[in-house]
Amino acid sequence: MKKIVLVLAVLLLGTVVTNAQEHRRPGMNPRQTVEQRVQRLDKELTLTEEQKAEITRIYTEEQESMRKAMSSRKEQGAQGDESMMKAHREKMQSQREATDAKVKSLLTPEQASKYDQLKQRQGRRGGHHKGAKGPKGNSKKPQECEGNCQCCEKEK
Repeated sequence: MKKIVLVLAVLLLGTVVTNAQEHRRPGMNPRQTVEQRVQRLDKELTLTEEQKAEITRIYTEEQESMRKAMSSRKEQGAQGDESMMKAHREKMQSQREATDAKVKSLLTPEQASKYDQLKQRQGRRGGHHKGAKGPKGNSKKPQECEGNCQCCEKEK
């Protein structure tokens, strides 16, 4: 009985890790992930059909590029030195910024303003508190946070 439980736990852990590494929700393929991102953006910005098609292409290219980068990183060894890890993070950040710039270039001035606001909201939800846990967990602030965000205001 203990062996069965142990095997199931290992399988479950493997599934969770695999999904986390692929940065997508369980059961979603890459095409569905792109479609979901575009739908969310359309809901916020009311995109035209042309904008949706072009943004879908941009997100698909980004996803493929990041998948390749992750694969090459895995081939080099998951446990690289700190400088290699930093270079990888910077490359991914640069890729995300380039994608944002491409998307923003397709938007009207009004949509671009809303897009900037959307990105700010997303940043407050999860970007700058690297490693911090949610509201119920240990919410120790990292050094880069200056306490000006919504989540830090609640702690005061």
